[in-house]
Amino acid sequence: MSAASNHTHREDTNRAAASGDERPGVVAWVVIVGGWVLMVVAVLGAFGDEALRGSASWARWLVGAAVVHDALLLPLVLGAGWLISRWVPVPFRVPVRAALVIGAIVSLAVWPIAQRWGARDDNPSILPLPVARNLVIMWVVLFVVALGVGTSSWLRQRRHTARPEGPST
Repeated sequence: MSAASNHTHREDTNRAAASGDERPGVVAWVVIVGGWVLMVVAVLGAFGDEALRGSASWARWLVGAAVVHDALLLPLVLGAGWLISRWVPVPFRVPVRAALVIGAIVSLAVWPIAQRWGARDDNPSILPLPVARNLVIMWVVLFVVALGVGTSSWLRQRRHTARPEGPST
C-alpha cells in the first residue's frame, strides 16, 4: 500500500469514526454470512445424520460445551484480561495477550495427547513424542517472544518520548 493510499484510507476511517458510522464493511459481511452458512450446514448435518437421529448425544455435547464455555472458559479469559490490564505495563499488554491466546488454544488442542490418552504399552509408536514437555517449551518460547516484543515496544516508546519537541539549534 502506498503512502498516499494509506493516508487516504486513514482519512476515510477517521471520517467514518467521526460521523458515528459504525456499520460493518464488506469483509465483515462476508465473514458474517460465511459463519451463518457454516452453522446451518452443521445443524443440518446433525439432524440429517442417521447415527445421531433420535439420539440426544449431540444435544448433550452442545449443552455441555455451552456450560463449559460460560462457566469456566469465559470467567478465566475475563479474569486474565483484567489481571493483565492491572499488572502488565502497557507496552507488554498486547504481546502477553497474544502469547496467552496462542498458548491456550494450542494447549487445549493437544491436552488429550499431552495426557497420553490412547497410549498403549504394546505399541509405543502411537504417542512417541514427549508432548507435555514440548508444551512447556512452547509456553516458555511464547513468553520469551512476548517479553522481546514488549521490550522493543517499550524502548521505541521511550526513545520517542525522549526526543525534543522542536528543532535543535
